[in-house]
Amino acid sequence: MTRTVQDVKFALHTIMDKLVGNHSEPFSTEEIEILIFAFESNILFDNVAHKFLPSLKGLPEIHEAASGVETEDGAGDKEQSYQENLITERSDMVKSILLIVFKENIFHEMKIRFGA
Repeated sequence: MTRTVQDVKFALHTIMDKLVGNHSEPFSTEEIEILIFAFESNILFDNVAHKFLPSLKGLPEIHEAASGVETEDGAGDKEQSYQENLITERSDMVKSILLIVFKENIFHEMKIRFGA
């Protein structure tokens, strides 16, 4: 799907809320794709985004809509729990990457302003 600047604009509020903990849901695949687009297009963090783009692209693809096929022995529950753990782990990775990007961007701006 083709992304636009409007997609970034509309998703940014939700992404930031999830980053700071105002939303407890994990990052969705769509939000990660929007971040990748924003980094590739130099919309966000244009000075340091190129360093972190491979990390975002390297995140595992996980389908949020896990198949809810129930079995009598509970294998469906185990699969769903495993899927939820993967989604949570991927979301934590996104948060880590974004926090590092913020830090690097601040350091880059300080170098420019104060000379280093």
